[in-house]
Amino acid sequence: MDIKLLHSFVQLTDTGHYGRAASNLFVTQSTLSKQIQALETMVGGPLFERGRHGAKLTPLGKLLQQEARALLRLSDVIDVKMHRANAGLTGNLDIGFGISTLIAAPRLIAGFRVMTPDSQITLNDLPSREQHLRLLDGRLDVGFCRAPDEVGELSFMRVLEERLALVLPCDIKIPSRSRLSTLNSLGFVALSPSRGPGLDAQINQWCTSAHFKPRIVQHADDILTIHAVVAAGLGAAFLPWHGVEALGNRTHQQPLSGPASKWPIGICWRSADINPLLLRFVDYVSKHR
Repeated sequence: MDIKLLHSFVQLTDTGHYGRAASNLFVTQSTLSKQIQALETMVGGPLFERGRHGAKLTPLGKLLQQEARALLRLSDVIDVKMHRANAGLTGNLDIGFGISTLIAAPRLIAGFRVMTPDSQITLNDLPSREQHLRLLDGRLDVGFCRAPDEVGELSFMRVLEERLALVLPCDIKIPSRSRLSTLNSLGFVALSPSRGPGLDAQINQWCTSAHFKPRIVQHADDILTIHAVVAAGLGAAFLPWHGVEALGNRTHQQPLSGPASKWPIGICWRSADINPLLLRFVDYVSKHR
């Protein structure tokens, strides 16, 4: 049912007079009459009786009067919601994050939620490569992750610099770079390459630059498990520095140096995505990272 016609109908019921109603609506009486006639055609019968006392509702008009105001209120609510959605103040965001942003991501998301309390945000703990795949096929809106290999389809904005850290059980002293081989007697725990190809490549690059080949004694599917194994004294590991810092002091760790030890972590999103809430989030992160 045409909302504009319902507005005219309610105005006429409130004033009971075509002239005053037309004036309030900023239309001519002829236009108002045509609007009421169109509405009567839609509902299948007369809505008003015109007399010397103005416009009086018919039984059909009284029935429509009961429903019209509720419809208009609902229309107003929808209008407000649509305007807020178009302004990026409400909607849904699926956000991915990894261990390197275990502190940064919640801080930024919490600040954004203060600005957009009506937004619904879902968080997903995912490795960077999985975030990239989900972004590309539309299952994720934005991710806190490594820079993607896909140029053009995904956009990236740096939030922090991550670096590798050597992580050891608390009772083992961190050796110098030239004596890393002494740790091979203990052995290293590593993330399964299929679970973290980016981290695996970073570790291999740094170890090659340091002329060191770690003896891998165990693989795990997530960094939390690797950290727990190291904390239990069952191995050493190379892990992201910011991620290890967020896990507390259950291990002994030291950031590594050199160009191969560093990489950017930031937010990633589909370049062609025009979701207003997403664009507002990107703008917020750019100003508060």
